[in-house]
Amino acid sequence: MGNSIIEFGQLSDAQKDEAVQLFLYGFGHFMTFSKDEALKKKLFIEIFSPNFFLCYVEEDKVLGLMGLGTNKVRPIDFKKDICQKYFGKFKGSLISKQMNGIFQKQAVKDDNELYLDTLVTHPDYRKMGIGTKLINKTSSFGEYTVLVTEVFSKNENAINFYIRNGFTIIKKHKFSIMRLFGSGYPIVMVKELA
Repeated sequence: MGNSIIEFGQLSDAQKDEAVQLFLYGFGHFMTFSKDEALKKKLFIEIFSPNFFLCYVEEDKVLGLMGLGTNKVRPIDFKKDICQKYFGKFKGSLISKQMNGIFQKQAVKDDNELYLDTLVTHPDYRKMGIGTKLINKTSSFGEYTVLVTEVFSKNENAINFYIRNGFTIIKKHKFSIMRLFGSGYPIVMVKELA
């Protein structure tokens, strides 16, 4: 069975569609700016970074997706012109501003830090090591020595997964406004990269 980890920009159009579908499966509940799933999918295909999303591909099917950021780049940029193309001038501008307030906010401070922004695997292929393979790929992504991620406190499966993959908890934001949305509070976790 052939598998590889490749950048989003190297995927075929059909595979990009699969990758975005995976993202929406894992994080779509946060994308409340539209109920039109087809339109959101078109938007994300255009706004995903071609280089900062890595995809686990097996037998030409995208089974895992990982978005990475640095202190200068985040993997999703809700570009105003693209948002306006799909949602009109006013709503597109609003979406761009609000979503980039989250997705373009600096996630890490130092040049040696890599931020694990998103990680999702196909629901039919969970517990098969795909997430671990994607995380392991970060050690060859660049000159980074620390991998940082954030997980909501109520997502115990994710917390345990990251601990099994060498992450440690360094901070709990117990007074975060995110608690009001029912996911718990953000927990910052780090892993030293070899």
